[in-house]
Amino acid sequence: MVVGDLLWHATGKEIRIFAPTLEGETQLQVLIRPLVQDSAGEVTSGTLMRTHPTRAFFGHIDGKVSIYNTKDFSCLAVLSISGYKINSLTGVGDYIWAGFNNGKISVYDISQTPWTIKKEWQAHENPVVKIVSDPSSCYRIDRLQVISLGADNVIRVWDGLLQEDWQEDEMKAQEAQYCDFEDIKALVMTWNAGASTPHSLRYANQDATFIRNLLQSSDSPDILIFGFQELVDLEDKTATAKRFFKSKKKEGSDQERMSHQYRDWRDFLMKSLDDHMPRHDLYHLLHTATLVGLFTCIFVKSSLRDRIRNLSASEVKRGMGGLHGNKGAIVVRFLVDDTSMCFINCHLAAGQSQANSRHNDIAAILETPLLPAERDPNKRIDSYTGGGDGTLILDHELCVLNGDLNYRIDTMSRDTVVMAVKQNNLAKLLERDQLLVARRRNPGFRLRAFEELPIKFAPTYKYDVGTDDYDTSEKRRSPAWCDRLLYRGRGRIKQLDYVRHEVRVSDHRPVTGRFRFTVKRIDPRDRAVAWMDCQVRFEDLRAREDNNEKMAYLMHVIGYDTATAKSLAKPRRDRSPSRTRA
Repeated sequence: MVVGDLLWHATGKEIRIFAPTLEGETQLQVLIRPLVQDSAGEVTSGTLMRTHPTRAFFGHIDGKVSIYNTKDFSCLAVLSISGYKINSLTGVGDYIWAGFNNGKISVYDISQTPWTIKKEWQAHENPVVKIVSDPSSCYRIDRLQVISLGADNVIRVWDGLLQEDWQEDEMKAQEAQYCDFEDIKALVMTWNAGASTPHSLRYANQDATFIRNLLQSSDSPDILIFGFQELVDLEDKTATAKRFFKSKKKEGSDQERMSHQYRDWRDFLMKSLDDHMPRHDLYHLLHTATLVGLFTCIFVKSSLRDRIRNLSASEVKRGMGGLHGNKGAIVVRFLVDDTSMCFINCHLAAGQSQANSRHNDIAAILETPLLPAERDPNKRIDSYTGGGDGTLILDHELCVLNGDLNYRIDTMSRDTVVMAVKQNNLAKLLERDQLLVARRRNPGFRLRAFEELPIKFAPTYKYDVGTDDYDTSEKRRSPAWCDRLLYRGRGRIKQLDYVRHEVRVSDHRPVTGRFRFTVKRIDPRDRAVAWMDCQVRFEDLRAREDNNEKMAYLMHVIGYDTATAKSLAKPRRDRSPSRTRA
């Protein structure tokens, strides 16, 4: 990589800097020792940035980026930006584009530390081999092109200005000018019910009032989301295997039995709402969805029902290599007025040592296109986020993810964990919680996109059924916070509480959260005015970028001074005196 008059050359983990001579004689090595960062892997790529002329950026095989001062050669920082190998880096305006070994391209805003991901997408089916920016395209063909080459031998051309994303950000920043906002209340419950039924709940003396007390203390929410896991017995591995290999005829009868269990819970919840919510609050069943033990049941107030549209649901199977639904997720999305909402009910891979499998489950759930796409570009900008079209979970403005995520407490014996719980020393245990550790240490962990209220309750798993004792069976499983609620709303979601409930008919305790969602209604006329202003600002941005690239070429490639470069960079109509014909 050429930096000014010097050649920066990387091999392995070492970066050497040379000052080539005009005569081509032996090159002079500027530094006695090469630049090496022990905390980073082999160097794979490098780039310079017009907006940071005194910095050189190098990508590494372990997903890290090292940053050097090009004047004194000091290392300014080593940042971990991904868990994947960086194959290529290029500077585009104010951002760095990175191409990874998994075929993805990520665009980073480097104005603050840690860097933030501006946009990320699957660019190629195979690893990204190279990304190249074409600055001259700004003034040659009136667009800033970025070209990527994949190991699939496909070349793709991308919009370097990220016009749709820029317009989305600008419009969202101006929403107060064309939107009316309203807060609505929601209650979300997650519970691994351990194949329990409404009948077993009703006739367990200590548990019979759980749903009633939950509803009566819920402050009459506008939306209720009940997310169950294991409404059928998944602990019986023989039965699960038989269910997978059954003939179609037997499978039908099995489905009927499972459907009966789902209907029992649906009917029980409907009756509970009728019996225990205020008389003036009428609730409608909006949607139910099932997947081998997973059950999502959503109710909304009658006053909200007519404001809901674009309801869709889907599922992701993660059991047995993605073939079976004993593990996976149910996804339900809809719009309230002009705000998109997505609710994800998960059951991830079990086992103390299976944290990576759980990470992979979450990645598959969040990265799989599941839902119908919004074709209208204006509606995409108004109701979705990140330049998305609604096919992905993270395209939605408000997301709540619940479930038996199965994350465990690492490197502690069962007895140590139980003793810490009895002493209410939860902080000690939370330091080892696999989900929280991954959020802190793993830059590629997909749940980093979500927030979670601080946990102030004891681990919700695993209990001896019918007791308050953690597992005393032969396996003696260690307690863990398997049952979680996470949310993502960019300031439009506020979680009001995070509570576990003492229900003993299952080996898990239910967890609930009350939320406040901010939804918007768009005024079409005011939006049209804001959109025109946005278009004007984008053309100004395009013109500035055009001028900046011209100046960079004229000064740093051709060698003109600033005044000459400014004169030549002006549009031709601005440089030529006006003439009139006689």
